[in-house]
Amino acid sequence: MTTTSPAPRVDEPAPLALVNTIWIDRNEVHDALADVADMHTWVRAIGEQCGLTPAIGSADDRSTDAAAHLSDLRNALRRLAADHTHDPRSLGRSSVPDSATATSIVNTASAMSTVWPELQPDGRTLMRRDVVAGVSFADALTTVIAQQAIYLVTSPQWDLLRPCVAPGCAYFFMKTHRREWCSAVCGNRARVARHAQRQRAH
Repeated sequence: MTTTSPAPRVDEPAPLALVNTIWIDRNEVHDALADVADMHTWVRAIGEQCGLTPAIGSADDRSTDAAAHLSDLRNALRRLAADHTHDPRSLGRSSVPDSATATSIVNTASAMSTVWPELQPDGRTLMRRDVVAGVSFADALTTVIAQQAIYLVTSPQWDLLRPCVAPGCAYFFMKTHRREWCSAVCGNRARVARHAQRQRAH
């Protein structure tokens, strides 16, 4: 039976959206970037969110190398996130062994492509867009996400990062007022699990 990857989560910062391309279904870990077609869909959705525009001469982004670069960055960010939050979960654990290795991967990805900002008219206002030429769009997005991740990890916002410890979840989220889970679905799942545990204790 084929498992469909969830839609790209464009409602969160791009580094966190990348971290959350690992997901769990019935205690089985899935990788939303493992299939090149799924990776292409994710790259286009998040690239648009980031304001990244492919310039003339950009290469195709459907290569296995581009997918590997993006996955390597994802695994490095998951290691940094897990270490920072003392993530207790075993499912979805990063294959990157330690924070030093993860940091090296992030720095390499940040310098992998040449990306520059330009002003773009949008009605009566000017908007920023990032432009890349000569490399794949996916590799350019990998660089942009790595650079955004560096800003995120070194900002106060990084201390708001939490692992979602609801049963069967591998996501991370940014804690805001009263937010304890990555989604309402996970909140309900956690409450059901707590209720069942209390019932077994009696």
